[in-house]
Amino acid sequence: MKKIYFLDINNFKKDFSYEEIYNQVSSYRKKKVDKLMFEKDKWLSLGAEYLLIKGLKELDIDYSKMEIDFIENNKPILKNNPKNIYFNLSHSEEMAMCVISDCNVGCDIQKINKKENLLQIAERFFHQKEIEMIGNATMEEEKINMFYRIWVLKESYIKATGKGLQTSLNDFRICFDYEKPKVFVNDKLEEGTILEEVQSENPNYKSAICLINKKEKK
Repeated sequence: MKKIYFLDINNFKKDFSYEEIYNQVSSYRKKKVDKLMFEKDKWLSLGAEYLLIKGLKELDIDYSKMEIDFIENNKPILKNNPKNIYFNLSHSEEMAMCVISDCNVGCDIQKINKKENLLQIAERFFHQKEIEMIGNATMEEEKINMFYRIWVLKESYIKATGKGLQTSLNDFRICFDYEKPKVFVNDKLEEGTILEEVQSENPNYKSAICLINKKEKK
């Protein structure tokens, strides 16, 4: 089971007041939002958790009765979760994202920035074979597209595993088997790990999810 949600902050701000959403979120989120300096970042953080509240409601789970707990590397989970539900949140610039599943899950969304020196970033953080995939693209637009495809897939994998900064982005690699993404660690395929590229309504963003099925993973 997986449910994916996106939210445009500009539209979100038109539909709700800040106080209305702030009063719905967890104490953890309120503390996090209170520390943020810029209004846009506050709205993004609130919007991401709003998507979680909305998704859980569709599963007949009252978020106001749930507590947030944290596991390895400060990954948030639902405490005393009766339905064994997992979630992950992400946001970038003006978009927020949420994924809900019945297995370990991660997600990432990134706005495409064509002005950045993407190959230089890739050479610093990506696996050599991923750098080659970007370099092999003939058109500049294709290079940019490949960079962001790899980036969001890698981030979603890290967030799903819960390893956080313990995992270097060049310790594993993404490859595409007939356009279907897969992840290799030490050149060994990660069994039970499902990567999916997903698209919001905004074409200026790339996003992806990663599902890890513990029963299948060896």
